[in-house]
Amino acid sequence: MSRAPAASGRGRGARGLIDHDIVRQVVAQTDMLAVVGEVVDIKKKGTSYAGLCPFHAEKTPSFHVNTALHVYHCKGCGAGGDVIRFVRETRGLGFVDAVQWLADRAGIEVQHQDLSPTERAQWEDERSQRARMLQLSQLVQQFFRARFSAPQGKLAADYATQRGLGQAIAVRYGLGAATAGWSDLADHLKRLNCSEADMLDLGLVAPRASGGVYDRFRNRLMYPIFTSQGDLVAFGGRDVSGDPQAAKYLNSPEVIVGDQDQTSKFRHFYKKGDNVFGLYQAREAVRRSGKVILTEGNLDVLTLVQAGFENAVCAMGTALTEVQARELRRFTDSVVVLYDGDKAGRAAAQKAVPLLLASGCNGVLVALPDGEDPDSFVRQRGAAALQALIDSAPPMLNAHLDTLVGQWDGSLQGKSQILQAAGPLLALIGQHDAMARNMAYDFLLSRLDPDQPLAENRAAQGRYLPRPTAVLRVAAVNSLNEPAVNEPSSAERELLLALVWYPAELGQPALVDAVDYIEHPGIRLAVRDLLATQRSRGLDLAGVAQWAIEWSDQTVRNWVLEWLAEANPVAAGRAAAQVAQLVDRIVSGRELDSQMRAIAGKLATADPEQQRLLAARLFELRKIKGRRGR
Repeated sequence: MSRAPAASGRGRGARGLIDHDIVRQVVAQTDMLAVVGEVVDIKKKGTSYAGLCPFHAEKTPSFHVNTALHVYHCKGCGAGGDVIRFVRETRGLGFVDAVQWLADRAGIEVQHQDLSPTERAQWEDERSQRARMLQLSQLVQQFFRARFSAPQGKLAADYATQRGLGQAIAVRYGLGAATAGWSDLADHLKRLNCSEADMLDLGLVAPRASGGVYDRFRNRLMYPIFTSQGDLVAFGGRDVSGDPQAAKYLNSPEVIVGDQDQTSKFRHFYKKGDNVFGLYQAREAVRRSGKVILTEGNLDVLTLVQAGFENAVCAMGTALTEVQARELRRFTDSVVVLYDGDKAGRAAAQKAVPLLLASGCNGVLVALPDGEDPDSFVRQRGAAALQALIDSAPPMLNAHLDTLVGQWDGSLQGKSQILQAAGPLLALIGQHDAMARNMAYDFLLSRLDPDQPLAENRAAQGRYLPRPTAVLRVAAVNSLNEPAVNEPSSAERELLLALVWYPAELGQPALVDAVDYIEHPGIRLAVRDLLATQRSRGLDLAGVAQWAIEWSDQTVRNWVLEWLAEANPVAAGRAAAQVAQLVDRIVSGRELDSQMRAIAGKLATADPEQQRLLAARLFELRKIKGRRGR
């Protein structure tokens, strides 16, 4: 293990392939209820379980889990998959690491197929190092917590009291004290048989020129830094000595597990720009409120939570990163940006907004008075005053654009430069929501030239916004040449549902001939693939679940996972007859469609008497189709 060099990639590291049978064994032997229950409060609902979704903010449970099939699905946001996918999404792991994490819980040894003996040894060493670092972090936290309530930690405890931080906050966030001695922590850890090498790697100590080590954290109020999954990976400390030479704030250095010479295998144990302070503690409050308050400093978070804003977090005292923005988006799409009211804070907010918007977040940008920060504002003016500021804050995109307009020098060239500067951001928004992009553009132009008619503003829009690529234009033209089938008929949807729950019915001979009659392209391709899979290797219900997880059509995949995660609506004794009836409905329905198209084609050239007869026949066929159901 080593501390990160000044510049390094965020590689998760090369991993060998895992035998498919081992993957299936890991899934089968995993207690999915226990794994999901560590993140979601789920309760029995019929034959499945339900709870509030961990992937988006909601107040009514739409997240369902089928523990027998090891699948989950959320009706609200469409998230779904197996237990491996759940671990990947909630713990930020790659596929192999997620399988390994589950295998460790189940006591299953995982062999990586394409690793050489040397690579396998490196992989095992990395796992061992990571486990040691997590254990060492816990021992350090126990030391700091114990000193917080001891005489040696009085300076830190008094400082917390002066900042208005009560006992509940100290417990919830694990506040501790680094004492004044040069080697108090190092000596304590040595008595617990911890090595100096591990202490150095975790950034807890620094080497003495004369030999040995000394504590990096001394005379500080300490706060542990957790990942959003609850792994303790680092520490931060605020100086309480009053020494003007001491850094006011000090954080653990970045730490990498793995061979530093093998740069492709870098894997961060702790990387400042990947973690959001307080998110682990704030997760439930964020889900309840549907929003998160993003600040700049750790103490801002603690003060806000003390004042009742339990959904407060911070970006580790550094500029917000893309990774942090995506991490916030996993929990909510509504962010209250509450940065310091000085020049640096406003500049940091301007940089944060595009990253948040790019990650799919919206929200508001709060402007604190000059010289104020969230901590000072709420302590001096109270929670109600801060809530009023939040409630009246403008949308973050509007505020961001207003700041751009504030830089305008009034010239035509300056106007063009501002539009060009805003163009990439607005184009990015347009990828998700064209209407929002157009409204934002109108807002920007109204600020730059309130007297210009809106039509002229819109006419100018194409000159500043990046145009769609040629590939997108060709795709749009091609899509006009294909009939759009957005929603399947009830018969087609019910057929897929029955086949999902009873894959044995894929063997019905009539089904093979009926596939081409299925109008919805997604269902048609899915049934074809299920038929091919059934013929090649057979399919049971668990096999269908695995098929759905791997199926590329997101719409069909979501339907199937939703069905499997909830109760089976198809009675076992009725499955064969229901499939046969649905096949007949689909085939006869398409035949009726063909007849009606043929009649419609003759109407234009028929004489009046023929038109009357053809119209009557067309009306009769439509009634027949209506009675049979779509």
